[in-house]
Amino acid sequence: MRAVVFDFADPAFPASLSELPEPVLPGPSWARIEVLTGGICGSDLHLFSHNTGPSPTLASIGTFPFVLGHETAGRVVETGPGCRIETGTRVAIDPCIPCLPRGIDPPCANCARGWTSSCLNLDSRILSSGRTLGYTQDLGGGWADTVLAHDSMLHPLPDAVPDRGASLYEPVSIACHGLLRASPGNGEPVLVVGAGILGLATVAALRGLFPDSPVTVLARHPHQGAAARACGAQHVVLSDPDNGHWEELATLSGSRIVGRKQHQMLMGGFPCVVEAVGAPQSVTESLRAVAHRGSVLLLGTAGISEVDLTPVWYKEAALVGSIDHTVDSTSAPGLAGGPDRHSVDRAIDVLAAGFLPDAVVVTHEFGLEDYREAVETAVDRRASHAIKVVFRPSA
Repeated sequence: MRAVVFDFADPAFPASLSELPEPVLPGPSWARIEVLTGGICGSDLHLFSHNTGPSPTLASIGTFPFVLGHETAGRVVETGPGCRIETGTRVAIDPCIPCLPRGIDPPCANCARGWTSSCLNLDSRILSSGRTLGYTQDLGGGWADTVLAHDSMLHPLPDAVPDRGASLYEPVSIACHGLLRASPGNGEPVLVVGAGILGLATVAALRGLFPDSPVTVLARHPHQGAAARACGAQHVVLSDPDNGHWEELATLSGSRIVGRKQHQMLMGGFPCVVEAVGAPQSVTESLRAVAHRGSVLLLGTAGISEVDLTPVWYKEAALVGSIDHTVDSTSAPGLAGGPDRHSVDRAIDVLAAGFLPDAVVVTHEFGLEDYREAVETAVDRRASHAIKVVFRPSA
């Protein structure tokens, strides 16, 4: 099979298109999936653009080289005798590989609690060398012709979710799980910092989970701001190099500004802020925009970087982390609410409802052979006006 591998084989570009042997199903409950759509995630781009600061604490739990692509939707083409999903079924794939797919029994303490996104054995290298699909050598990935997944990782897709937008479930699921870690109160306003795909997915998840909460989006580029409005944001504020956006944020939140020049902060602010970029500036701005005793949800994959932590203690604010996908319990009022549902299933409901229209956010499609152009298009968003770039290996 063809696969884009992060291997540094070419000094000019860290990934290469390789021909790999088709992996063998690891067990009876596994399936082979033909990739219909593989998304390029912001966390993938950090590998190519190095814009969030390194995360050396994670270096020991990865593998190298690895097949890229963890935003994956496809069609089941082969199953083991114990797989509950029938061949021909279109599925979204939870890329996490916790204890159950690895055959670890008894499961770790976190998996036993149902916290599969926090599995303590993601670095075990049992069954697979990587922690999730998209970071492993031996199971394929979303930037490949095929990928393998355990049936517990498979979530059937309804006809209302087209192939072109099917991989969007992944960022929406990230947002759904995160928002249930740090939820807005009934009708509380939310500020989303960043209007890339993760920020837009957060807007969509808010519409599905917390429809009474008005959403303001702080966008870097005008085309992102237009997409945020199309996805249902009530207010869009464009970042201003001269910090004029703070005046708009203050007006929208009924706040006043303290500080000078590049170091302004809202007194008042938004009770719930979602950081959806991961860059040092966006983390700092999120903290400076939060209300006293409010929460900042860190969805962007920030690493070691210099940020202003003053608001955490001065405002008694909570900085909440979130990663991946899992079952969450909630009484959220929206269509994706209900107790004890998997975040991928909630995300599929959000997509089926049309809250993240692929016609708006999927701006570019490529074959695997054009992988360099695809990555460069996704990295240079200002020139390309890219929002979500996807691979369509079998299109």
